[in-house]
Amino acid sequence: MADAGTVSVAAAGFKHRLLGVGLVVLSTIAIAIVPSLAKLAYEGGSNTLSVITGRSVFSVLITLLLLVVLRQPIAIPRRPMRIGLAMGVAYAVMLYGYLGAVNYLPVSLVILIYFIHPVLVGFIVMYLGQEKLTRVSVGALVAALVGLYLAIGLSFERLSLVGLSLAALAMAVTAIIVVWNARAMAEAKAISIGFYMMLSAAATLTVIFALFGTLALPTTMLAWTGFVGVAIASTVGTLAFMSGMAYVGAARAAMISNLEPVLGVLFAIALLGERVSLVQGIGIAVVIGAIFVMEMRR
Repeated sequence: MADAGTVSVAAAGFKHRLLGVGLVVLSTIAIAIVPSLAKLAYEGGSNTLSVITGRSVFSVLITLLLLVVLRQPIAIPRRPMRIGLAMGVAYAVMLYGYLGAVNYLPVSLVILIYFIHPVLVGFIVMYLGQEKLTRVSVGALVAALVGLYLAIGLSFERLSLVGLSLAALAMAVTAIIVVWNARAMAEAKAISIGFYMMLSAAATLTVIFALFGTLALPTTMLAWTGFVGVAIASTVGTLAFMSGMAYVGAARAAMISNLEPVLGVLFAIALLGERVSLVQGIGIAVVIGAIFVMEMRR
């Protein structure tokens, strides 16, 4: 019979895992609405580089405010600080690859390539010996990928080598960011690491904007809503994902993040009036089912 101390530890562990899953789900909801908000900003006169750079500066300010309010340390050990700064540059590269690929490929294909990263994260952490992947978990990852294929309504028209390369770059860099941030969180708090990542990303994008960008601010209230909404939602999404990953691990957090494109479709229906076909509906059900099987098994 288990003693009270063992039961207490087990209960605390369960609460932490539940909190981690909740934070990752919050992250998927916040990030899933970003494309729809960005489209509102673009339609109201802004452009991609203006939105991304403005969002990055806003993210630094919000993360700094959270550090103060939550009394989290700004000064952290040198190793996780370096990882955070390096991942900020990588994050800027990921954004460039992801958004640049849309100029050459159908959005559906870009999204599918990008969301291969949860599978890649799973195999990386398995290779590094950080987590174990079973047949069930690998099957769930593959099923989620197939579900995304159906949900997105993939088109293979207008394939471009440049677009494929950019999308693959974004996918690979995202996997690297997830894995390295998970390592950094073994030595420092997620929000502290997130601050240095946001700071580095903002600095990188500001330099790129100064060299190549053209300032285009929104001209309507709806567009400003989208512009500010992108900054808020993406900041909340990124920080929630990192915080949740500290509790549930990189592979599990990446798996749950497969909800993002599914929710993105649903938000597009609600905000932009888009429709979902029967095949897309089946794909959404497959993705949700794969995540459910993975979570029930755990």
